Amino acid sequence: MRTSDAKTSGEVHFPHPSGALVIEIGLVMLQGSRQAHVKAIESAAEKAGANVNIREVRTPGDLLEPKLHAIILPGGESTTMRKVGGEAGTRVLGEIFKMLRERPDLPVLATCAGTILLADPQDEGPPIIKAAVDRNAWGRQIDSFLASVSILGEGEQTQCAFIRAPKFTEVPPGLTIASIEGETVGVRERNVIALTFHPELSRTTVFHEMLLEAVAANNDQVNA
Repeated sequence: MRTSDAKTSGEVHFPHPSGALVIEIGLVMLQGSRQAHVKAIESAAEKAGANVNIREVRTPGDLLEPKLHAIILPGGESTTMRKVGGEAGTRVLGEIFKMLRERPDLPVLATCAGTILLADPQDEGPPIIKAAVDRNAWGRQIDSFLASVSILGEGEQTQCAFIRAPKFTEVPPGLTIASIEGETVGVRERNVIALTFHPELSRTTVFHEMLLEAVAANNDQVNA
């Protein structure tokens, strides 16, 4: 497995014995393929020898104690997700954005519409990621497709699903971690992994492993 720096390779070492550390992962339950994310993170945790507790995040109260070590923001339909989690709904999105700004090293895995929300939170605050995104740029539902994704640090390409997928329109240098035919489809800014596709619907758990590796390397988070 990769270290938290996806550009290098090596073994992952959690700072506590696996039996003593339970990694709290918040799974945002607005929409999207949430159970597929559960299976993927459990498989990644088994590979890493880590204990994880997946906490469903539906309301702001679900973000409270015990402190979260990581967040997964699944895909879906961004407009619907804003309605469900916005000011007229549960208000959980605003609290998530606030948490991510207050804890910039918190590991996050965002997929498809989750990436749209991070690039354009629409809460009067700054974007969570610097990479810019064009919503549904790959086309409508009927235009969804499978493509071979090249992953930084991995020798083989992986088939992944692009479902009404957004496109990155502006990516600062050095952030690309996944691409198809040279076009960026995945970025990493600090510990935020943002993808325009759905890795949880593929056979790979590499991005969920990256999330756990970021937790392992984040001593402040783990020791809190």
